[in-house]
Parts: sequence; structure tokens; C-alpha cells
Amino acid sequence: MKIRTFAAALLISALLCACTGPGPQVTDAVTEEQTTTTTVPDTAAIETETETEEAPEEVKTFYNPISDKSMPDPFIVYHDGYYYGLATEVTAVRLYRSERVEELFISGECKELIKTGDDVGGGKTLGWNVWAPELHYVPSKDRWYAYSCACVDGFDFGTMRMFCLESETSDPFSDYTFKGFTKKDSIGIDQTVYYDEDSGNLYTAYCSFGDSRGQVVMISYMTEPWRVGAKSSVITYPRYKWEKQGTDESNDGRVNEGACFLKHGDDIFLIYSASGCWSEWYCLGMLRYKGADTSKENFTDPKNWEKSNRPIFSTANGVYGVGHCSFFNSPDGAEVWISYHGMATPDAGVEGRYAYIQKIDFDEDGTPLLGEPLSRDTAIRVPSGQK
Repeated sequence: MKIRTFAAALLISALLCACTGPGPQVTDAVTEEQTTTTTVPDTAAIETETETEEAPEEVKTFYNPISDKSMPDPFIVYHDGYYYGLATEVTAVRLYRSERVEELFISGECKELIKTGDDVGGGKTLGWNVWAPELHYVPSKDRWYAYSCACVDGFDFGTMRMFCLESETSDPFSDYTFKGFTKKDSIGIDQTVYYDEDSGNLYTAYCSFGDSRGQVVMISYMTEPWRVGAKSSVITYPRYKWEKQGTDESNDGRVNEGACFLKHGDDIFLIYSASGCWSEWYCLGMLRYKGADTSKENFTDPKNWEKSNRPIFSTANGVYGVGHCSFFNSPDGAEVWISYHGMATPDAGVEGRYAYIQKIDFDEDGTPLLGEPLSRDTAIRVPSGQK
């Protein structure tokens, strides 16, 4: 992203943020109940008998977006009866919780994990531009970890660093402590992690600056949940036209950022965002892991990742600049859903990015099928198993 062109807009937007608000529009799509009555003549000395068909099950639906204010970079995870969500709010990492996903960012419980001005050790404080928070469970530690990034001691982008918070218990809504900057000596944003159950390794992908090709996504391993390993490699950079667009098709927006891992069956994908996040051209690209195993040497080798030559999710149906996604399961585990941000108009800019969700599918070879962003007047059935 062209950071300096929109940081001020993000800051102004953040000052309007609040943890609660009115509920979303939810509808009940119920088929009309049919009732049949057996008619008995007046002269019959028997009781009148009424047969009533059983009413069909109530179907709950909702409409996108699921936020009533700008909530870019939405991240959602489902755990033990609750959805947990985070999004970019510029001056803090806030964790939301709700039993209903469509209420998560509007009327869900809100817990502030860290904010601008808080102590981060060494006589320094957390600065501005707190971006793209995520929440991940690491089984080997039996703890939850929140990842984000921010400037240190103010507003200087040269101090932009990724950081990690650790839950005090195995409850994701417990208190969190600052564990440190995950990569101390270089600028980085949009960190995500992937815990591999087969190898027990923890891997990370994040966005780096300074490459002549634009913003790139790096891949590495984690020596601890709060520390990136010594070696990082570029896994994807802006190669195609659809990855290089800014405010118009000719404007420079060479960006790969906002990556997240998606595992489905035996297949592992890295979904990332491309082009300028301030533009209608923002979209999602994909890499598929082709390595023989998930050992550290293979998983972090860019040659083992196959990149798609076209976007897998982009502007459509009146929803613009769709990107920076995450994936979560329905309560019963039968469905996979995507969360992402989108704009209502092509020129809404960074302060007009709202949170959207919808169900995804997979084709016969396991490739995720995201389809198109659903329009704001499309009634969406709630995730399966949701109360």
C-alpha cells in the first residue's frame, strides 16, 4: 500500500470507532404454514379433528456488510460457541466476541488488548497505525496469540514493526501481555501465521517494503510464536497487471500484502491481496503449496508454491476493492466462510472499507472457489450450526 497517501485518513476514521452499536438487519425467511381441517357435519356426534402440518424450520438470514463503520482487514475465527473478530482500528487492537457472526462487529462484546501509548518495553510506547490484527491458537503453547503492527513512539513509518500479544490463559477472551516485536530490525506489516499439525512447526507470512518490485510477501518460520526466524524469502511479488493498479489502471499500485493461509483437506493455500487497498482494483490472488512435505526447508522454499496468474476474487455486484481476507469455519464445521473488506463506491477510499462475509466452496481438486462478492441486497443464510 502507498502508506503515506492514506495514513491520515485512517487516523481520522479511527477516532470515530466504538465497540458497540445498533444490531444488524436480520430476517426470518419462513415458508408459510399450511393448515388442513377435517370438516364434520353438525349432526355427527363426534369431536372435530384438526390436522396441522409441522411448521418448517426457521431460516435466519442477514445482509452484508456486517459492520456499521469502516472495519478493514477483518479477521474472524470460531471457537467454543463464539465468533471472535478483529479489524484495523488504527489506535488499538480490539477483540470482539459474539454468538452470531452478523452481530460480531456491531453489538458484540469488545475487549481492548493494547492501544497507542501503551508501554512496549525499552522505554518505548506503541505508536499509531495499528493495522491488520489477527488471532491464532498455537497448540504447543495452549495459548492464543494476537498479531498486529504499528509505529513505535509516534507516527514515523520508519519505525513500523510487527508485534505479538499472548493470552494469559487458553481462553481467547482472557487478558493479553505484550511478548515483543516479531522482527525487530525491519519494517513489516500484515503478519499471519500457520501452525502445521504434521510437523509441529509454526510458519509466518508478512508484507515487506524496500523491494524494487514493490510491496512483497515474505515467508519464514517462527522460532517462537513471538519471533520470526533468521531467514525469510520472497514468496510473491507484483508480477501481473492486476497486481499493480492504483487509483486507476495506469497509476502505480505495485502491492502484494495481507496474506493468510488456508488449509482444506491435504491442500494448503496462501491467499493474498494485490494492487492498492485504496482503489477499486484491490483483489485477491492465490498460491498453492506443491512441496513433498511440510518440513521447514520445503515449506519456506518459494519454488514449492505455485502462483495463479489471475485474481480469484475481485470487484463485482456493486462491491469494490475487495481484499485482505481471512477464513473461518461454521459452528458445526460443515462450511468454510471468508471475511474480507469492500467499498460501496469505487472511490470510497481507505475510510470506506467495511467488513463482509460469505460462504465459499471448493472444486473437485480442492481449489477454493470464492465466486464473486455478494451484493448488499442479497439475503445470506447464517453459517450452518449457528444458534
